[in-house]
Amino acid sequence: MSTTSTDTRVFAELWISFAALIRSYVAAHDLSKPVTEHALVDDGEEGHLTLRGEGKILALEYDAAIGAGIWTTYEDAPDPERVLERGDFTIGEDSLVVLSDRRGKLELEVAAEAFTAKVFDEE
Repeated sequence: MSTTSTDTRVFAELWISFAALIRSYVAAHDLSKPVTEHALVDDGEEGHLTLRGEGKILALEYDAAIGAGIWTTYEDAPDPERVLERGDFTIGEDSLVVLSDRRGKLELEVAAEAFTAKVFDEE
């Protein structure tokens, strides 16, 4: 087994965990809200995850071959004219995440919370 295929499998598993954490934070955020106001988050399959809520959209694109991806937040619709913010992120084999808009490395859980905050927190 080559190191590259091992790395890809590790990065793919880390992505699955990361996407699940984001979905968990969204579910926790929605606990006290009426069903009609719940945020929408997809399954995070094939390295794509989209979170919609409170007038913002977060789109994540992840490449398990390299353990890195890009993120973009939009106002109301995923349209180039509606981009609010964008950056990149890397998930290391040690499950530490580097976000382009933060200093240092974050635990997977903290990074998931940081991404969720991009949609739910007023800035």
